Amino acid sequence: MTEILPGPLWDFALELYQQPDIEVQCLQLQDEYGVRIPILLFLCWLDISGKRVEPSTLANVLKETAEWYEQVVVPLRGARRWIKSQAPLDESQSQCRGQIKAAELAAERWEIQQLAELSKGWPVERAAPLLPRVQNYLAVCEVPPSVLQRTLVLLQGALAPA
Repeated sequence: MTEILPGPLWDFALELYQQPDIEVQCLQLQDEYGVRIPILLFLCWLDISGKRVEPSTLANVLKETAEWYEQVVVPLRGARRWIKSQAPLDESQSQCRGQIKAAELAAERWEIQQLAELSKGWPVERAAPLLPRVQNYLAVCEVPPSVLQRTLVLLQGALAPA
């Protein structure tokens, strides 16, 4: 495993997402429990980087990006998935789907950049390798304990030094 050090949030999120089994687990959490992947990755970054934040401040930051997620990211994802379900696709449909996928990724990147911007200036204390904010978020999303535990094991493994 590669060591993932907290750096710019977008780079951190991409590197973590590309670790073995993380993408599949994240997509399952998104599809089955409504977990927002950008939020999950952001909370991992907060825990690992040791940023201190009051729960009320964190809740407000998450609310600030919720409308963007619901009004932009979710419809783009829905359109992309709908087009995929219409297979077989002709070349222009495939290109359109690819452009929508790129727009969806750009929208998620904007959300992650906003989260990073809103968290600037939060003091750094100690890293929390047990990912307490991630645990709390998944619990709020009503992820069953066995799936929550599997997710934590995968994330902690991906984040561990090589």
